[in-house]
Amino acid sequence: MRNALLSCLSSVGLAYLALGSHAALASDAPKICVNRYVSATVIDEILKGFDNGLRDAGISKANVVLQNPEADAATQQTLAQSFVSDACDVIVAISTPGAQAFKRATDSIPVVFIGSSTPVEAGLVESFDAPGGNFTGVADPAPVEGDIDAMLQVLPQMKTVGVIYKAGDPAGDFLAKRAIAHLERKGLVAIEATIANAGEATQSAQALVGRVDAIQIPGDSTTLSAMAAILKVADDAKLPVFGGLTEAVEQGGLLSASYSYEVVGYQAADLVKRVLQGENPATIPVIVPKASGFELNLSKAAKLGMDIPEDLKARASRTY
Repeated sequence: MRNALLSCLSSVGLAYLALGSHAALASDAPKICVNRYVSATVIDEILKGFDNGLRDAGISKANVVLQNPEADAATQQTLAQSFVSDACDVIVAISTPGAQAFKRATDSIPVVFIGSSTPVEAGLVESFDAPGGNFTGVADPAPVEGDIDAMLQVLPQMKTVGVIYKAGDPAGDFLAKRAIAHLERKGLVAIEATIANAGEATQSAQALVGRVDAIQIPGDSTTLSAMAAILKVADDAKLPVFGGLTEAVEQGGLLSASYSYEVVGYQAADLVKRVLQGENPATIPVIVPKASGFELNLSKAAKLGMDIPEDLKARASRTY
């Protein structure tokens, strides 16, 4: 979950805050403590889906408490301790850093995380299939395989792809490994261009010019923060850049597969239901949702002289 998506609290978030009044708590309803982590549009979508999921599961929302530390580490730690001392029946932790605060705070209260792309690397769970401990959740690793499949539809003659990522970053390593494996399964050649920091992105992109047909951004935050520099090099060389979810496509990337975060929130509500029914989170597999569509930058496609297939356009959740 990236801070570039910051926005004001929507009516969805405000509705949850209203539900979170301690004075109105009903003694017979489960106490569900939700850690929003930060104000962001994508989290508004998660909360909307979560709300719908609780409703459809028949779970009372009378004891839903929502807190928002606005990505402040000290505030987050205080809220984590507060949730633990308040004896929540289940904690819902949105984003990796938000969930990590509860990993440090409790090993007994069930925690359902939402929106961690690398829950294993972040130490939240032991594996996707067998989480272990008191955590399970819905992960949102960038759908890099879908990015590649879509790019092959746009550029079927593509043979070589440059993959830019931050080496040593859990998300970067994890997503790049998946991307490279899928490229190889498709019979494509992957050329890695790693960076240690955002300042190295221009040089890494320049090193790919003349060697690749396209550049893929798997989606670690450091590389995404350098999208402007990467795109400057790629645009000058008439190279398409793909991947990176909304953040990359908004800035000029050609396309990226995307999730419906309402669905992500809805799936998390089902996990909460299972935990409240007595299932052990240690044995509930982490959910990885399917990509729901694509974000397309039609303006960039026109500049590159590329045609976007009609079926991709039909599946687009957002275009630019």
